[in-house]
Amino acid sequence: MNKAIYLSILFIFMVLASCGNIKNYDAKVEVEPGTEILQAGIGNYTAKTVKKAVQTNEKNPMLGFWVGYFEQAKTSRESISIDEGFYWNRENKINISIDEIKDGLVKGHSVVAGNDRPFSGTITETKNSTGHTIYSFEVSEPGDHKYDGQFTFVIYAGRLKGTWTAYKDIEIKNRQYDLGKEFFEYDPNAQLRDQKRYIDWGKYIEEKKAYDEYDEHGEMLEWIEKEYASATDKIYEINASNMLLKKEDVENLKKGDLTIIRNTIYARHGYSFKNRPLRVFFDAQDWYIPVHTDIKADFTELEIKNIQLLLSYEKNAAEYYDSFGRG
Repeated sequence: MNKAIYLSILFIFMVLASCGNIKNYDAKVEVEPGTEILQAGIGNYTAKTVKKAVQTNEKNPMLGFWVGYFEQAKTSRESISIDEGFYWNRENKINISIDEIKDGLVKGHSVVAGNDRPFSGTITETKNSTGHTIYSFEVSEPGDHKYDGQFTFVIYAGRLKGTWTAYKDIEIKNRQYDLGKEFFEYDPNAQLRDQKRYIDWGKYIEEKKAYDEYDEHGEMLEWIEKEYASATDKIYEINASNMLLKKEDVENLKKGDLTIIRNTIYARHGYSFKNRPLRVFFDAQDWYIPVHTDIKADFTELEIKNIQLLLSYEKNAAEYYDSFGRG
């Protein structure tokens, strides 16, 4: 190729690459285990109300889902703080499901941070000084998983409160929780609310900028400005569980928008997210309850079509907008 022509092509490419949105040339879409679309003919894809495990029992109101935040114990506070005012105190929404109580024994399971773990143990009944009944539980997970541990909690005055201790020496070994009784029902009309920003703190671009000031060596001071992968307000306008999306609905969306719109389908089905940024975002939605880690057979026909469309655009969508003023 003529050298002059080659340099001209290279220059044009560099100009195009430096203007407008920054494309995700190293494209990769994360599809969490348990959310994959099954092959045609497998699973029940008709619109339905999804029934998930035991949730209520008129004879024993302790049975069912107890939901709230699984927080760090006061003795071990760690947090993630990011520019742009984003803060996460390492809390995760947990669902402690009490499935069976019989002859002083209890069985159930916990769903949190992409893990669905069974537990079993004992329940005892005592009276406090005012004559009210307090139910005390000591239950243990099997111990064959990295994040297994032991729960100690009481149910009193409509709340489930207690602590959890991991068997192994993990990042956060001790947690506490104060949970309320919740009922889960699949609702295709559940809409995202602006309750917490979505920021993927593991993905960002950065640019050095200079102050109009100098240090003691006469060198100009610099700082690094970062832009994190995120989403826009478009995520509050599009519901991929109750409307069939078209090309024109998604073709100009940012990758973060496509990611959240797709994963909101999973959240409506009670999917428990392993991905931390997604988990932090959806835990803040008041209607969201982590119920299962495998929802492959729960999608409706409409949702399957929308997931396929969203994935096809998500792979090559822009990860960031050009906020640094280039172009």
